[in-house]
Amino acid sequence: MTESPGTSASAVPAARVWWRRLAARLPTVAWLTAMWVVLWGDPSPGTVVAGAAVAALCYSAARLPHIPVRLGFRPLHALRLAARVAYDMLVSSLRVAFHGVWRPRRTNGAIVAVPMRTDSDFLLAILSALLSMVTGTLVIELNRNQRVVYVHGLPVNDAGAVRGLRAQVRRTEELLVRAFGTAEDLEIFERLAGLPEEAEAAAAAAAGRAAGEHTRREGE
Repeated sequence: MTESPGTSASAVPAARVWWRRLAARLPTVAWLTAMWVVLWGDPSPGTVVAGAAVAALCYSAARLPHIPVRLGFRPLHALRLAARVAYDMLVSSLRVAFHGVWRPRRTNGAIVAVPMRTDSDFLLAILSALLSMVTGTLVIELNRNQRVVYVHGLPVNDAGAVRGLRAQVRRTEELLVRAFGTAEDLEIFERLAGLPEEAEAAAAAAAGRAAGEHTRREGE
């Protein structure tokens, strides 16, 4: 007995939709699994399998909507980003340990505002996570409309340390955009990177307000 043409035609698109949905959700499950492994600090097969199971269970229970991810991938720049973050983590750990042991009373912290040159929500979220992974730096606020990230740094004892922290944040941002940014992200970044810092902050704030107004109008 053979299947009717109508049944076969309807079954094939349904199967394709199912596979597309599964493929669209795999990156989120993979990301949650990676975060599970990082938090446990044990990249053993058992930890990976347990993390994947927990991620899939949480994803199914929460019924998270599918959010299209607009990211690029450039392997060479991604390696540079990973190397830079690892270097910052090592150097900052040694610096904080030195000041904590030898100069505890002369160690001060400060909150530094750093204008961003990217408009991607995903890149800003990843940047916040990368900065918070480095010892002595913690993102305490991200102003999406004005495109400014507020980072608490330690130790920050003078103006030179403030400039160093701001340079570290902007360097990480640049490497991140070049590694995972789309062509549009790169275009915006290059345009804002060529402006003076004051004009760059004003342009970023204006672009953020325009994006917010566009989103509000679409919601209406």
